[in-house]
Amino acid sequence: MIGASLRGLLGEARDVLLPRGCAGCDEPDRVLCPDCRALFSESGVFALPGCEAGIGRSCAVYRGRARRAILAWKDHGDEECDAPFAELLADLAVRCGAVDRDRQIALVPAPSSAASMRSRGRWHMRNLVDRTARVLRDRGFDAVALPVLRASGVRSKSVQAGGAAQRAARIGGNIVVDDPRLCRGGTVVPIDDIVTTGATMRQCVAALDAAGARVLTALSLARVP
Repeated sequence: MIGASLRGLLGEARDVLLPRGCAGCDEPDRVLCPDCRALFSESGVFALPGCEAGIGRSCAVYRGRARRAILAWKDHGDEECDAPFAELLADLAVRCGAVDRDRQIALVPAPSSAASMRSRGRWHMRNLVDRTARVLRDRGFDAVALPVLRASGVRSKSVQAGGAAQRAARIGGNIVVDDPRLCRGGTVVPIDDIVTTGATMRQCVAALDAAGARVLTALSLARVP
């Protein structure tokens, strides 16, 4: 209780000294304003062979204010966005049927390279997926976070110029399951921040499938149009 009260006081002091704006549009005193949040409710699909649904789903299109909000969170340390983004991913999971109350679902964060984690100071997707699982549990779903994927040898940034073939060649074979026993026989949903060509998601699905998991679908915050 004391810790929560202290965090609240520190947060209030920070807001006075260093007021923030919406991650997408800079509206004062917002983490993600209602208008920008609404951009993440425009569910879209992308082809994803190998999973049961055959498609994955995204909260938003990666452009404009949605893009700006994601980059503020991902690359500029705006960790307060973890909360609204987790709620939006949980909304998407429920809306598309990725979770139900009759089975446990393991949410699997897409991996980041060691270099990316050093640069950001965190595994941003693990933090987000942990929080998304908590939101779903609060809503009565049996959801857990399962960080079993690891990237090996991926050097370039995820969102960059280049064709689908180039990206697939760069990613191919670089995503592995650390301990297949943790996901074997389980029902899983991999989650990433941005889907470009879908190469990363396909590798996540392939790795999880090879480890013996049942991959329902995949989710992302945004997809590149």
